[in-house]
Amino acid sequence: MPFRVEEIRDRAQRLQSALAQARYRLQGGLEERSSLAALYHEHRLLLASGVLPAIQRELSEAYGDERQRLKALFNWVAGRQIEAELAPLEDELRSWETGATVSVAEREIPLRRVADWVIRADDRHERIAWEAARDRRIEESGALRLDVVHREREAVARLGLGEYIEARERLASLDLRRMERQATEILRRTEALYRTAFAEEVDRRIARSEGPPTRGDALWLMGMRWLGRSFEIQPLYARLRRDLDLLGLPLKGDGSVRVDFDRRPLKDERTFTAAIDVPGEVVLVVCPLGGWTDARGLLHELGHTLHYTRSSPALAWEERALGDVAVGEAFAFLFEALTQDAAWMESTTGLSGDALAEYRSLVGFLQLFRLRREAARHLWELDLARAERPGQLADRYAQHLSDATGFVHHPVTYLRDHRRGFHAARRLRGWMLSAIMLDRLQKRFGPRWYGDAQAGQYLGEVLSAGQRENAAELATQLGADGLTAEPLLARAEGWR
Repeated sequence: MPFRVEEIRDRAQRLQSALAQARYRLQGGLEERSSLAALYHEHRLLLASGVLPAIQRELSEAYGDERQRLKALFNWVAGRQIEAELAPLEDELRSWETGATVSVAEREIPLRRVADWVIRADDRHERIAWEAARDRRIEESGALRLDVVHREREAVARLGLGEYIEARERLASLDLRRMERQATEILRRTEALYRTAFAEEVDRRIARSEGPPTRGDALWLMGMRWLGRSFEIQPLYARLRRDLDLLGLPLKGDGSVRVDFDRRPLKDERTFTAAIDVPGEVVLVVCPLGGWTDARGLLHELGHTLHYTRSSPALAWEERALGDVAVGEAFAFLFEALTQDAAWMESTTGLSGDALAEYRSLVGFLQLFRLRREAARHLWELDLARAERPGQLADRYAQHLSDATGFVHHPVTYLRDHRRGFHAARRLRGWMLSAIMLDRLQKRFGPRWYGDAQAGQYLGEVLSAGQRENAAELATQLGADGLTAEPLLARAEGWR
């Protein structure tokens, strides 16, 4: 049967909404079992062999904005055809993760809640015990995760878009080799600064009698439990809403934004945003762990929420909800950067004097840690994509991440950390763009731009464009000489 692009668009929009709703219910702890395969079966028209050729035919004759919309539609539908083939395995894996438990000293908790216990464990022996127990459980799912990797390669090959890396580059509109150079430069340029900061922050806070620092120790540092009640999530959220009102970008009160603070045993350990209908229905799901982790996560996802809900409803669906995800990441990193602003942190948390200086020093180190980890992840993901036998790369993963961060990463987590579609590269591009945005706002409206209604009006205009432009185009519009790591690196030098 012939396929019409209008029908494909309509079906794609409905599928995206259904996927976002399913993600919210599973990761939000409202459901125990994943049902992606059933969802894709319900929307199987998009999986038919004639759908992508139908879009390509329209693409061959389109130009301007419509060509960009069709390209975004093609890339998204192709990506969903890949995911549909993996859905039965993903259902099995996600359902296993939801039901899996971990035991230490006769205490049993859900696998999803291990981060909760690690971040609160001031006793390092206890942290290491929970981390080791989690890794043993993760190892049980290793064969299934590797099967997903092999099946994904087969699904990508069936699209006929070239070799694996070439096809993924096309679907994500990425230049992966350029990003490889950028990631390598980030690691090189931050090396000396990071090692000095590591010695100052880690060596004086973590006793090494139990062995070298691990990623669990890094998570504990992010919790900053010694700062007490400064980061309680509900008061923090109330103050954020106050600042958004001052900025002139209040969270919409028309029901388009829901914030889920509820505690549930199966709720995911990460704060996230589910965009069910852009800009009409967005759920910000908060999973408090403690300290800076909560502040950073809430601000990061608040940036995503504003991006979704402030996108103009006059835009085409593709321009609101598809396109370059690095643009949304840029707004997320822009608001996250407030956790490094001394004046904002003092007014928001009450920290001052030596306590504020100590906090900012540690956060500067932790941001360097996260930046280097993201760069190393991108290099690792390229290694994985190039490997003929991906199952043999666990040790290389551990070496990449451990060398870059100084915190030991266990080989068994190599595929649990992997997110398809070169997600690390997209996040790095978003972080680069956020540095350009922040520089523009500070130069135009001053260091306290976040309290200036004129800055809010300017930012609202940028937000209203949704994802119509990609990150490189938006960087140029903001006055930068393209999208590069240089502005981010310049900012990183001031983190310490």
